[in-house]
Amino acid sequence: MKGIRLLIMSTICILGVGILANAQNKVVWQIGEKDNGCEEFALAQDGYHCYSEAFPEGMAVYSIGSGTAKNIPFVIPGPDDAWAGHKEGTILIRFNVGDTVLPENIELVMDMIAIHSFATPRLRVTLNDFSAEINLPAGDDQNFLDRKDLTQNSVPVTSKIPSSAIRQGENVLRITNIRGSWTVLDDIRLEASSDIHLKPCQGGVSLTFLKSRPALVYGDSKADLRSPIQATVVNWGKRPVKADYYCNGVKSGVMTLSPGVNTKEITVSGDLQGKKVNIGLVCGRTRTDKDVEILPADKWTVYLVQHTHTDIGYTKPQTEILTEHLRYIDYALEYCEATDNYPEDSKFRWTCEASWAVKEWLKSRPASQVEKFLHFVRKGQIEVTAMFFNMAELSGEDNYLTFLSPIKTFKEMGIPVVTAMQNDVNGVAWCLADYLSGLGVKYMTMGSNSHRADIPFDRPTLYKWESPSGNSLLSYRSDHYMTGNRWGIDRGDDAGMENGVFSYISSLKSRGYDIPLVSVQYSGYSTDNSPPSMHECELIKRWNDHYAWPKLRSATIREFLDKVDSEYSEGLPAYRAAYPDWWTDGFGSAARETAASRSTQSDMTTIEGIMAMAAVCGDDYPFRATEEIDRIHENLLFYNEHTFGASESIRNPMCENSQVQWAEKGSYVWEALKSAQMMYETAAARMQGHLYRAEKPTLTFFNSMTHPRSELVKVYIDYELIPRDRNFTITDGNGNILQWQPLNSRREGRYYAIYAEDIPAMGYRTYELVVEDGFQPQEKYENVSETAPSVENNFYKLTFDTTRGGLCSVIDKENGKELLDRNTKWNAGEVIYESLKGDRHQMERKVFEKYSREGMSDIRFSGVRKGSVYTSVFYNGRLRGCSLAGVNVEVRLFNDVKRIELSYSLERLPETDPSGIYVAFPFELQDGKLFFDVPGGTVLAGETQIPRSSAAWNTVQNFAAARNSEMQIIVSTDEIPLFLMGEMMDDPYRIDHRHKGQHLYSWVMNNYWTTNFRASQEGELRWTYSLTSSSNVANSAAAEFGRGNRTPLYARVNPPSATKSTSSNPKEKSFLRIEAANIVTVSCRPTRHGNKSVILNIIETDGKKTNLEILGQDGKPVPFRTVNALEESLDGTEPRTQLTMLPYSNIFVRIDL
Repeated sequence: MKGIRLLIMSTICILGVGILANAQNKVVWQIGEKDNGCEEFALAQDGYHCYSEAFPEGMAVYSIGSGTAKNIPFVIPGPDDAWAGHKEGTILIRFNVGDTVLPENIELVMDMIAIHSFATPRLRVTLNDFSAEINLPAGDDQNFLDRKDLTQNSVPVTSKIPSSAIRQGENVLRITNIRGSWTVLDDIRLEASSDIHLKPCQGGVSLTFLKSRPALVYGDSKADLRSPIQATVVNWGKRPVKADYYCNGVKSGVMTLSPGVNTKEITVSGDLQGKKVNIGLVCGRTRTDKDVEILPADKWTVYLVQHTHTDIGYTKPQTEILTEHLRYIDYALEYCEATDNYPEDSKFRWTCEASWAVKEWLKSRPASQVEKFLHFVRKGQIEVTAMFFNMAELSGEDNYLTFLSPIKTFKEMGIPVVTAMQNDVNGVAWCLADYLSGLGVKYMTMGSNSHRADIPFDRPTLYKWESPSGNSLLSYRSDHYMTGNRWGIDRGDDAGMENGVFSYISSLKSRGYDIPLVSVQYSGYSTDNSPPSMHECELIKRWNDHYAWPKLRSATIREFLDKVDSEYSEGLPAYRAAYPDWWTDGFGSAARETAASRSTQSDMTTIEGIMAMAAVCGDDYPFRATEEIDRIHENLLFYNEHTFGASESIRNPMCENSQVQWAEKGSYVWEALKSAQMMYETAAARMQGHLYRAEKPTLTFFNSMTHPRSELVKVYIDYELIPRDRNFTITDGNGNILQWQPLNSRREGRYYAIYAEDIPAMGYRTYELVVEDGFQPQEKYENVSETAPSVENNFYKLTFDTTRGGLCSVIDKENGKELLDRNTKWNAGEVIYESLKGDRHQMERKVFEKYSREGMSDIRFSGVRKGSVYTSVFYNGRLRGCSLAGVNVEVRLFNDVKRIELSYSLERLPETDPSGIYVAFPFELQDGKLFFDVPGGTVLAGETQIPRSSAAWNTVQNFAAARNSEMQIIVSTDEIPLFLMGEMMDDPYRIDHRHKGQHLYSWVMNNYWTTNFRASQEGELRWTYSLTSSSNVANSAAAEFGRGNRTPLYARVNPPSATKSTSSNPKEKSFLRIEAANIVTVSCRPTRHGNKSVILNIIETDGKKTNLEILGQDGKPVPFRTVNALEESLDGTEPRTQLTMLPYSNIFVRIDL
């Protein structure tokens, strides 16, 4: 029979937790059965989610001799558990000791069948005057409460109890989970080395706990301020009773106590703050009292900021979500009206988290509804913020111009946009520190989510976030964007709010947060994509009617930050640092679509540049095409934003919601890619009439960057123009010939690799295709030598590992340096398969400890092909998780330029067990460091970034580099954004993440997440890396290589001209040129607004004050104006021809046509 057992022999296993139990001890009393199960306890059948309803005070009571295990929940929650109201779960056990000689050895034993895997609990055991604390070990399944899959025997946790702690008569043992998350009970028992005589427990009451609230409440009037004390009283009887309570011996009132746990508020004069008082309780013959020190009131204001967290998907399919977010704005207006007569602090206020929803809402609502919206914006009850969506780091700078474009509409309508709000995602693009400050946005708030991620700083933090150039935003790293929901604000839970607010303020003070106001976010309901709600206004009103301090205020985030800015901004720390995001590893779960997003963004940079050329030529169409350009970018934003799929995408990937959400998510990028390819054709067609044509076929290369470029271009040419296998020459007519070599063919034509040289800045060059007599020369194939498997040219010597694949040596022949770490486990270019051995939840525990890694096997080198552009080495090998076709690798060593390419293809098999694929680049330079670029700047890995932002892996925009004072090694890829810095994932969550070595690992794909992202991916993936090394160690050199690799030169093939009218057109032209090597043009596009102009986004990369001069077609400086990201003028009406760019400036200039 389960329940209490007295004086029974027991043997328990020995484990190094707490104090070890004595195998000869006798059981004094026991609750539950030691059977590696918990079914006898409360909620074991109903589920842990019923805890707050069943145990609203967070406390369970048990009387030895009359209680049953059903009096106690199977789980003891901790303060980290939102489902339990963040309470410190407590169990009170009362037992009555008769006349007996107490033995010397007494132990409390608690057998635990499961413990949270990373938020490990800390238990406090109190018995009369005795107190001890026990740190529990980490369990191995944080999802046990949902699945209840037992993977190990119960863990005994023990605490030695001194015999002096036990009294003759009534004793109350208190077990409280004071830190971390939950633990699950098997049984609880008291053991002793000899018998302890127990007597039946009687009724009565116990004053078990007094807690002074650091607050002031209103008494009989607003002038009567009193200090509240929370008294926890247990009525051990079965009927309600009345009890008198006393303060310092003076009767102060009467309370009615229900059976079980009662929480009562007792108030004393506010003049007693800082003093100790005695609270007594008299009920019949029971008298009990305790002392408590009255804490000074926290004269704080908690700004409660309601918003709707915008996930495009996750909770339900995207098409449902999008319409709901528009409808929520209508609801918010109704709630503003409904609370118009409420006290100012409790009026409904709402912050629009994403500008996309507001933009679409304004387009679709009648004028009367829009005017109502503007009215509440002016009153400060509705705030519109700057972020289009909550963005991951996948977007490049050019994509952010569409991202910010709604702000222009808002400004024109008189809607102030002062705050940028990024929620859920724990990082943000560095370029926004420049772009937003130029738009009048003053503030940035980050509602971070610690799921699988570390969070910057150890508390909510106010600071100045600076761009590389020094532009700054007053920024606030808040806690989770639903912190208020965890307190129960959405449920109208007054007790939960009290516990939440006071615990939160206490925690902030203990961690050094030193201003008496704080912002806390919440949603109308405790879910993402929640509708707004106004019943929280009632709770705030009730609070402020009762509490004088601390105060609650319904607020917008701007209101809080305005207060900080005006009163507390002086002396805030400044961080001139990037803010890398921990969550972008999830984009590796759809490597093909992510590659398509990146390549489409690169294509759009080229397309917009060609459109700008057409505009300079006098064509009006590019200005009419800006809407289509924005539509493509908007589709990219829909893919790049942080919501990837359904909440159940991992645990149930085949369900309809998971399937539909992924289909809709993927459709955004494929639509963007399709539209971009059509836009390529349109852009080139607008330039068609300006191009040189001849009696022979012509090939024109377009360069959208403002410096001349030479790049490899893959060009398709019909057999109509170059007959099958016929030899031909690509010439500019001045003796300059381009090198080419054939690639794969189709029935009607062939692809060629052409090295386009010195294509003019922001311009084009046209070549003639001259068909020669005879056939194309046969490419030379050679076998790979097993004894000396190497290839070399004037720049590099590459040595291959014929057993494992990859490069075991790369020697830069210009300086005689070996570029690789020869003592590492992995070769350069080696493909690595990693398995997490089924434990995808370990990263939720902030550890990485269960994994295996293996490289390719059965390596087969198929030969060396020597072409006129590059020499290729081909090999294939088997890799776990891939089809029998294996991994195909082509290593290209360019003949005439200092460049290496590694090209891969594999067919991934579907696999839902967590696994990843990497490519290694173990560079080594003496005293070297790792650098990589992000939108807006270059990051010194692990150092010039916000503390505790992602440093184990990073999203690389254009390049990553190993660099010392003498040289740098640069790697760039258009398709794969993720790189591990310095090492593989050996200790990714350590706080100090400065890197000792210069190893890089490209993280090609993974399915390591537990929600949101894809559970599996399959099919063929192709991707390429480009490498070079240089004695030029400037950022500009790396940026030129990386951006050049990613931004394509566009090739336009034209047949022979039927007329001579176009033969007079120039063969080449440069429309705009910047000669300073350290000034990089990120994008050039036709203006959306106002005059017919082109806009250039320009960055100084090397930290040097530099004169900006833009040269036109005639080689003379062209006048320009500085503008912001919305094309609004920043420097008056007069254009200029020169501008001194400050170090790392990131600016926009407008050239009027």
